[in-house]
Amino acid sequence: MSQAVLSQLLRQVTGLDEAIGAQVLHCVATGDVNQALQTLEAPGAAVDTHSHAWGALRVYLLHLAKRYTDANRVLDDMIGLPLSEQLSIDNCPSEAEIMARWEPEAEGVSVLCTTFNHARFIDMALASFFSQVSSHPFEVIVRDDASTDGTSDLLRRWEDRYPQLLKVIRLPENTYRLGQSPMLATMPYATQPLIAMCEGDDFWVDSNKLHWQAELLQKNPTWSAVTHNHFELDEGTGRLTPGRTTKIRGVLPKQDLVNVNLVLWGHTLMVRRSSLNMPLYTLQDGVLGDQVMTCMLGAAGEVFFIGDLFGSVARRNLFSTYTPLSAADKQRRRINTRRFLAPILTQRGEKQAAQRLLRWCQAAEQQASPMAV
Repeated sequence: MSQAVLSQLLRQVTGLDEAIGAQVLHCVATGDVNQALQTLEAPGAAVDTHSHAWGALRVYLLHLAKRYTDANRVLDDMIGLPLSEQLSIDNCPSEAEIMARWEPEAEGVSVLCTTFNHARFIDMALASFFSQVSSHPFEVIVRDDASTDGTSDLLRRWEDRYPQLLKVIRLPENTYRLGQSPMLATMPYATQPLIAMCEGDDFWVDSNKLHWQAELLQKNPTWSAVTHNHFELDEGTGRLTPGRTTKIRGVLPKQDLVNVNLVLWGHTLMVRRSSLNMPLYTLQDGVLGDQVMTCMLGAAGEVFFIGDLFGSVARRNLFSTYTPLSAADKQRRRINTRRFLAPILTQRGEKQAAQRLLRWCQAAEQQASPMAV
């Protein structure tokens, strides 16, 4: 996978000498990533060393070399924001300061975070959680799926700082390879009535996000979830863009959710635990967890959207399991997801919605062309 991704990044760099590109590929294939970086950064190797394509290539190679701080600094320069510097353990309030804001009548929140080999990302995710300013009590539960890149060592620093607020579940064996959904496996550890989610390579960017979502859910008991707008950080291009164009506030149409015409991303969500009646699935089912959750929350109750709150960042990083997939593979997973959901909706009394999902699958298979969600 890394060679295919690297080849694509090399092709995007304007004026890069083909021989230099071939040397870089050879160095990476033989495990000498630092030599690849030296080759790439030699004088005259490329025409445009200030482009986003050049920056994205450097971020990728620095990540492979495990020079995570350098990679984050290059990415910060590309987007023009010192995000990795701001979202650090040194800038977070103490445990006592966080807990002093809590009010006894405020509903509590379990923040669930799944991670695997996120040594470059996990500090930013955790800093974004512990920077939240809220009267609602919250706990942070991190499930580390047997990381091998130093993620576990970084988590120990956070455990030392937040012994009452942070619980880390360390697995001796990677369960993703065995077909287990990381987020589904983390949900039983939640102890609070409200649940927020964020994968270890995504992060939050508004310190009031947790408070506003919890307040709205507590005041509106018929709502199953509150979601918000977000940014997308594409590490393949080095660009930060809005996730959705609409900035409306309001309850989302149930049909759009149940039929997965739009997707509620985990990092944007706070859900009522009693509404989270998720069906069990394994990764062998080839389904997309965010889309399953969207459908189930739509069927469970009203979902409120805060369109003018850009509360989180979805990182499209090239080391994830989903981003590097081909358009055809992504479309197959969308089809698998809808076929998986159809009988579940039928059992829950949503027969028309189930039929619409199956018709969507038939049309998609006939067209055999990717459709972005």
